Amino acid sequence: MSTVDLDPSWSRASPTRRASAAYAAGSFGTGVFSTVPTVILLYFCTEILALPAAWATLIVFVPKLWSMLWDPWVGAWSDRTSTRFGRRRPFMIVGALGMPLAFVAMFSPPSLDVLATGVWVGITYFLLATLYSLFAVPYVAIPAELIDDEDARARLIAWRMFVVMLGILTGAGLVPWLVTFHGGGRIGYASMSVGVAIACALAMTGPIAMLRGRDMPRSSAIATKSHREQSVFWRALRDRSFLQLGFAYLLLLSASGSVTSAIPYFVTHYFGRSESDIGTALFVMLIATTVTVTSWGRLGRRYGELRMLQMAVALYALAALAVGALSLLHAPWLSALLVFALLGIPFGAMQVLPYTLVATLIRASCAQNHSAEGTLTGLWTATEKLGLALGPTITGLALWIAGSGGDTALPVVTIAASGLLMMGSMATLRSLGPSQ
Repeated sequence: MSTVDLDPSWSRASPTRRASAAYAAGSFGTGVFSTVPTVILLYFCTEILALPAAWATLIVFVPKLWSMLWDPWVGAWSDRTSTRFGRRRPFMIVGALGMPLAFVAMFSPPSLDVLATGVWVGITYFLLATLYSLFAVPYVAIPAELIDDEDARARLIAWRMFVVMLGILTGAGLVPWLVTFHGGGRIGYASMSVGVAIACALAMTGPIAMLRGRDMPRSSAIATKSHREQSVFWRALRDRSFLQLGFAYLLLLSASGSVTSAIPYFVTHYFGRSESDIGTALFVMLIATTVTVTSWGRLGRRYGELRMLQMAVALYALAALAVGALSLLHAPWLSALLVFALLGIPFGAMQVLPYTLVATLIRASCAQNHSAEGTLTGLWTATEKLGLALGPTITGLALWIAGSGGDTALPVVTIAASGLLMMGSMATLRSLGPSQ
């Protein structure tokens, strides 16, 4: 293997602020590209394209189901890859180039009949999900792979999740406003997608540039250790803590995703506001998330990530219950915004703390040969994708029930399902062991 000059701005113990900022910048793209479909794709399909709710639910769910299989495979593929550009960057480059194009195509369907329009959106979202994995799985594996110091790794993940929240804030809060700014309807969504795609593409160049000199090509000695890679992989799958954390995270994401994807319907159908106020509600919620996410990281390092995550899950369940109650009461808009802000505070913990916990588990599993970080990260992101898919699916089922269940069906079904899932997540987290 040829000698590669190491980037002096990156230390295995603690990266500099410049290197950390370059790495974290990529999360703006992943935050936007994961949030926009979760929050508004179902609404776009049913309200703008006039697709049946059952079709829209399948469009949202199937690509996420595919990602369950695709993500671990991408991770294992990147673990085994050896090129002069490294093993992670080739995947990230393809993803960073392809995702913006698929995103624009998804929100810019040509004038077709209903069936063809549904097929167009389904295929382009499938491509977006596939390309997303090529970038996100190697990208998320980097802290566990390159940072030895646990506190430094936790800080890097906290900053990454802070930028993720900026992306989520953009995707959930700014995107609906941009749609309205461009006139709404099909033209509004298409125009929005172009500007957002350009911004995300630029942001995702940050970690690719940062990895230059650090994304080392694998030596032949390491690249041939397939049996050891498999043994690490299967040992991790038998790791009770890894599996339980993944299951708790799945339940947590399904619960929060069902609430988030129902917010556009709550705002327009129950609080009687315009589509532009969808962005207002989400913006308020995610501002609270963004300003608290790094604080949750510090609290986790001080009092234990597991303990703080359990507290956040309980707080989120209570806030979600309040959102459903105010929706049923058609409460004043100011009261609704206050509860949306309260919902955003524990949501910050649910963004950063699970990733800190799993990075520690992955680092421990791969401590001997550093050969399966991508594979295990792929398993984790596959779990994330399934949770993000199940959330809107729950909302879609609630919409179907609401067709014959009257005005109360949507908030009752959505909030009840979310509460049960949160209780399951809490019980699973408690079984992980004593809080630290």
